[in-house]
Amino acid sequence: MTDFNYKLKNFIHTFVLFICMGLILSVLGFILAGVEGIVWAVFLGILILVISPNLSPSFIFPLYGGRLLSADDAPGLYRINQELSARAGLSVQPELYYLPSQVMNAFSIGTSANPAIGLSDALLNALTMREIMAVLAHEISHIQHNDVRVMTYADVISRITGTLSLTGYLLVFLNLPLFFMGLVTISWPAVGVLLAAPPLMSFLQLSLSRMRELDADRQAVLLTGDPEGLAMALNKLEAYESSLLDMLLGHGRKTSTPSVLRTHPDTQERIERLLRLKKASEQDLKHAHHDRFEIPVHYQKTIRKPRWHLGGFWY
Repeated sequence: MTDFNYKLKNFIHTFVLFICMGLILSVLGFILAGVEGIVWAVFLGILILVISPNLSPSFIFPLYGGRLLSADDAPGLYRINQELSARAGLSVQPELYYLPSQVMNAFSIGTSANPAIGLSDALLNALTMREIMAVLAHEISHIQHNDVRVMTYADVISRITGTLSLTGYLLVFLNLPLFFMGLVTISWPAVGVLLAAPPLMSFLQLSLSRMRELDADRQAVLLTGDPEGLAMALNKLEAYESSLLDMLLGHGRKTSTPSVLRTHPDTQERIERLLRLKKASEQDLKHAHHDRFEIPVHYQKTIRKPRWHLGGFWY
């Protein structure tokens, strides 16, 4: 598949998913208030998207105990970051943040005008520079394609859907006494829609997330020319996640989450796709296989144990 066809397929998939989300939102608005409900649901969605603040990375990362990595303290990382950003055509090079966390994680936030990437202590210690380079390329790909903004939009629509559904539940509950007295009627199909809308919206949101992850994997390989580097990093992340589940759920309680309920595609599927891309790579950004990043001593804080943060990330 050519690069144009791949991007076209990705665009169509994203467009269809957002149309489906919009239809679900409109149906809920109609159930609650008729045609005016549709208008208000659409208006509310547009209003929130327009006024929703683009929080600065300098505000977000300190919530996780993160600190900005300077170019003087991480010259190797910044050289890689600069090269990958140039290859991706970014007008602004992402800032890099160190996160004092036992969770092996990396994520990008901000906009194309103010991007940043957070790298956890566990990830920086576990991966080689070759693998870190592949992870950076993956996150830069998210920034390149505005994935953070797209997923924020999807999250806003999902939250509005949940709010409208909850409003519908309350209205049904308040009218139950009148229903049993025979003074009002309740449309049970409409109640069924109220129940089904939030999980259906979550399903669409997860599908969008998985598609964006696969696209970022592919673009990362085009940036580095090294599918094996990202495949090795994914293998280590998968091994870590398995041990984290053991710790959280207890030994012997491994569960297999259905693919439709994952935010990320199955790791083995991602690795197989990556290795098939090897011959398609035109650029080659190499790094020594066993070099490692040395975290500056003055950056290291008390490493935090895994716990859930209100922002939605393990750290």
